[in-house]
Amino acid sequence: MAKLSYDILEKFGSLSTSKSGWELQLNFVQWGDNQPKFDLRSWSPDNSKMGKGLTLSHEEIVALNKVLTDILSAEHTPIIDNNTVVEEPEETEPHPKWGRLNDM
Repeated sequence: MAKLSYDILEKFGSLSTSKSGWELQLNFVQWGDNQPKFDLRSWSPDNSKMGKGLTLSHEEIVALNKVLTDILSAEHTPIIDNNTVVEEPEETEPHPKWGRLNDM
């Protein structure tokens, strides 16, 4: 099997670290001679090994940002429970059915 050629051009940050030290990182990576892409995957502590991941173009990461912004903005809308009804302003969407993400 041919060796994978890559260059991590910029490290944006780590989202989590496993007990073994592998980090889920968002980086800007050039794979071989291809255009660099945003890359979300697990990396070994020395970045010599990687797990399966996801690469995104600029347009895709902008779209992902919009989707995540919409999801997270729902975190700030009132929740209606069985005992109390909290009125929501007309311009906001109802709170998601799953509740608040940080309650999961």
